[in-house]
Amino acid sequence: MKKIISIMLCVLMAFSFSVIAFAENEKLPLQFGEDGKFKIMQVNDTQDTNNINKKTVEFLKAALQSEEPDLVVIVGDMLSDSFTFPTKERLSDGLRVLAEIFNDAKVPFAVTYGNHDHQHEDILSIEEMNAVFEEFEYFCNAQGCDPGTFNLPVLSSDGTHYPLNIYMMDTHNKSEKIGGYEGVYPEQVEWYKNTSDALKVQNNGEVVPSLLFQHIPVKEMHQFYQDGEKGAADSFFNINDGNWYALNDKVAVSEENFVGEPPYSEPKSHTTGQYEAWLEKGDIIGAFFGHDHINNFVGVTDEGITLGYNGGSGFAAYGSGDKRSVRIFEIDENDVENYTTRSVFYGKLTGDEFDFYPSDLLSADSITKLLRIFYTIFFFLK
Repeated sequence: MKKIISIMLCVLMAFSFSVIAFAENEKLPLQFGEDGKFKIMQVNDTQDTNNINKKTVEFLKAALQSEEPDLVVIVGDMLSDSFTFPTKERLSDGLRVLAEIFNDAKVPFAVTYGNHDHQHEDILSIEEMNAVFEEFEYFCNAQGCDPGTFNLPVLSSDGTHYPLNIYMMDTHNKSEKIGGYEGVYPEQVEWYKNTSDALKVQNNGEVVPSLLFQHIPVKEMHQFYQDGEKGAADSFFNINDGNWYALNDKVAVSEENFVGEPPYSEPKSHTTGQYEAWLEKGDIIGAFFGHDHINNFVGVTDEGITLGYNGGSGFAAYGSGDKRSVRIFEIDENDVENYTTRSVFYGKLTGDEFDFYPSDLLSADSITKLLRIFYTIFFFLK
């Protein structure tokens, strides 16, 4: 029934897209500053297990104070699959604690949902999660295809046009039918196409450059992987197939670009049509994901689309030690397509630097580290 309602809503939006594509968020409109700048902070995978981790709170508050973003995008997995004794009230309170961090800082925040959030739908529906966030003044989700699928246009500093659009897409849960993760639904792809067309019409026939955020990556993220060297510092061990992999030359060499696990994306054998729609419409200047906590890199596909990860932001789930991160986007309204993006790491920001945190024990990265030690010892003994 929920999916039928979602489809009906998307169809309705398809008919009315020309009216709403550039509609401001009446509650909290977004606008470039007087200096023509706009800054976005991406947060994902905080994965509250009951009481949000103190280091997570410390990190997010420090990042807000240091970066002063104009918008925070929360890209799914706010709740954990290991949330103990979940009830509607306890799950709601977990979301409230996270929302309060941004609301207290008086920073607009938008939310889309991840697979672990959807795992709790039988207790607290996505609509009810959205209703929890609606309690907060600085929550700025807009009406769209569904509660986690919508767009946010950003008004120019002089109030005359919209140089930038932001898409938030809900990628749902695991799929028993196709295996792996569902990704977006066909009705969401149609909604995106219709919205993109409407934005173009209302922008005098020019596409509106758009950043897109969603939890589960598209399968095209696999383009950035190549065979790696056993035990090498830039390679990781894939427990799924027993092979070593590394990033290829589509990703710039940088201390900010690292990889620790394969893309747990929509299945390679499954076609959602989402990536193809981006190519067709030509408005996506970057698509960024969460989900894979120990991947943090940006690359450009063969087709010319920038794709990137932010590693996990929270300490309740596994991650890369003090390299828990938020990703920052800085956009100039006069040169939107040449935006810059960078990572802010917990250790460097707070000075609390370490290689390992207790929750990292559950990470595939810990296996890779152990194997690196093994291969190093084997090399010297050989």
